[in-house]
Amino acid sequence: MQQLKSMHSQGYKEKELTTALVRIVNNRKDENIPIEQILNEAGITRPPVITIYDMVEVRALVLYALGIDSYGAELREALIYFIAAAPVFRWSELRYGCSDPEQAIAAILHELKYIGQVIEIGGEQEYVWSSRWVSVRTIRKTLATRARIGNPAFFKYLNYKPGGN
Repeated sequence: MQQLKSMHSQGYKEKELTTALVRIVNNRKDENIPIEQILNEAGITRPPVITIYDMVEVRALVLYALGIDSYGAELREALIYFIAAAPVFRWSELRYGCSDPEQAIAAILHELKYIGQVIEIGGEQEYVWSSRWVSVRTIRKTLATRARIGNPAFFKYLNYKPGGN
């Protein structure tokens, strides 16, 4: 019962944070700056507290609430096309262009025989997805030789540290 209360509390805090961030983004939409920069300036920043995964998910929740980069009924098809272009990928790369709920995305990826795992790549712990039959060595090699999917504003957002940018 205590765990259920804790989960409910976490969900409430997440919704409250998302609502506050959406309000901040909406209040600054006339400034013509990337949403990522607004989130950084609102306090969504990297170490020591927030991981890349957390940064990606906060951004996805805000974009989803704003109706940006959401596929809805076409999510499965969009994921199949994404996988065709990048059979091995970082979670952050997928979330760059897809803000649909994390559980819906993961469920479809599991149906497609994909697994997610945390792997160290370039000194950073990365949450990556691949076919369940791909080795960790192949995942590392593939991601090391391919340019990251995203744009400069997204990369700056993921690596933002207050006072350092």
